[in-house]
Amino acid sequence: MSLAFLSVFMFAFFADANMSLAETAVPGHAVLARPDGAALIIWDASRVVAMVVRSTMSDRAANHLLELDSIKVLARMLPLIDSRASSATVRVVYSLTGAVSPVYGTVTFAGVEHYSALTADAKSLANWKKMHTPESIFPWFRYIVLGKLPPRTAGTAFPSH
Repeated sequence: MSLAFLSVFMFAFFADANMSLAETAVPGHAVLARPDGAALIIWDASRVVAMVVRSTMSDRAANHLLELDSIKVLARMLPLIDSRASSATVRVVYSLTGAVSPVYGTVTFAGVEHYSALTADAKSLANWKKMHTPESIFPWFRYIVLGKLPPRTAGTAFPSH
């Protein structure tokens, strides 16, 4: 598929959505890993987490921000999810970094943290589509924190990509 075609396709997708691109834009990359059954979206929230670390916001505020952004990710990916899906989950992950390597003098890569998951069942997704308010948090979203955020200290090394 050519880059020009893909650009036109993405423009048409966002131009046709019920909300503007600015309302749905979330830093990071989201991938629809499984469109049917228990649909799964994996969102790399590394840039949002890096901003959290730099801002020194509280865990509570950071968690709320990540929850709102995961809802926006779900809203953006909702048209791609099979209508017969029994549920949809946004898995929020971010890249971990370690200490500076004494041998190479660079930050070491230590893996990926699975921070949280936002899930909604099929009935909830159908109701949400009808309401056209993707920025709202409704009681039928289940948001579970599974991991930890990085510490907010002056010496924290975190990627800024």
